[in-house]
Amino acid sequence: MEAIFKTTTMEYKKFIEFTEVEKPILTAKKGSLGKKDSYKLNLLLKHKKEVSAPNYNQDQYPIIDLMVTLALKGKLYIKANDEKGKARLIKTPYLEYFLSLNEYEQYVFLLQTYWTKYPFEEKFDRWVDMVAIYNTLADITNSEDGVVIVKNENSGSDIMYAEGATFLHQLSFFSFGEVELVEGAKGSYEATIKGFTPNLFGIETSEFLLREAIFYFNRRDIRYVLEEKKMKALAKESKEPFEVLKNIFKDKLVLNTVKESSNFDRRGVYCFKVSLSKTLWRKISLSYKHTLGDFHLAIQEAFSFGDDHLYAFYTEGNHRNGKPIYCEQAENGGATAEKTSIADLELFAGQKMWYLFDFGDEWEFEVVLINIDDETPPPLKPILIETKGKAPDQYPDDDEDNEDDEGEDL
Repeated sequence: MEAIFKTTTMEYKKFIEFTEVEKPILTAKKGSLGKKDSYKLNLLLKHKKEVSAPNYNQDQYPIIDLMVTLALKGKLYIKANDEKGKARLIKTPYLEYFLSLNEYEQYVFLLQTYWTKYPFEEKFDRWVDMVAIYNTLADITNSEDGVVIVKNENSGSDIMYAEGATFLHQLSFFSFGEVELVEGAKGSYEATIKGFTPNLFGIETSEFLLREAIFYFNRRDIRYVLEEKKMKALAKESKEPFEVLKNIFKDKLVLNTVKESSNFDRRGVYCFKVSLSKTLWRKISLSYKHTLGDFHLAIQEAFSFGDDHLYAFYTEGNHRNGKPIYCEQAENGGATAEKTSIADLELFAGQKMWYLFDFGDEWEFEVVLINIDDETPPPLKPILIETKGKAPDQYPDDDEDNEDDEGEDL
């Protein structure tokens, strides 16, 4: 049992070592590992994709994409620009916490991050719903050690051998068992997995997850499964996920996990570079107490815009794929920009976010945290400290129309 689950932590440490030694540059379009780095990392892994050349990016390697996602969702790494402006995976203080844990604790942290934070609805085809995931874990729970589970059209989990194959690969990474591939299969809508052979650890852990931890699963459709199975959801505020998941291992082998962000001192002066292009940007300093609403007004003033439209900030991506924090007038039930402080963002130097102003014209600004100064007294108001390039016309088309109108009058 020990040797089985330790495969997971050993694989993950290979990813960490590769990232620290190779310091791969992320692709400009998706911010992910490129073909060459993905290929090199794949060769180091036990659960490798059978490829003969660097023809695939990170998202086409199920295990590599999983490990990178766990690193980002667990805040062990962030996507940030280095001193040369290259986007890389930059380690955070959380990584040191993770490496200081014993292997049981490391495994639980990775599984907890996956179970509670992995973006299932973004990563999987829309037909791979919570019912299919539940049925897959139930199939494993009801199986026997070393007996292969094959695709069954009537099982409710058959989609996991085709569109949802990534899920079985992920279970393999977490040491639940091994996948057997269909030779020659390539398409995402045909069966690529012939069978899944669970081990005793996978059987017992699947049963534990369905019985104790399903309530914490990061999917909106979890409630439908709970209703169907007549299971009552736990009050999440009554028990943290770690307090449940640590019981996967008995005898108090798991006592610690990666510390929460509240243990870090977020106070200081935050200097951001706000850019419309490489030759048009402003540097603005704010206090950790200032809100994103204050930042919005500072950007408006720095670029000579009029505060006459809705806006939003986006973390973990731009306005198409990032996590939004809307202004009060556009809020949709989440935290608003006016009530979110700079410290609340839990940013690290080099980290990037996006600011979108005017949802019609879509003025999109790249916002990079240059540094955090914890020695200088925080300013009472945001300060514009450096500029480059002439501010653009907020309504260039209107200006052209006015010129045309004047010409007609003449």
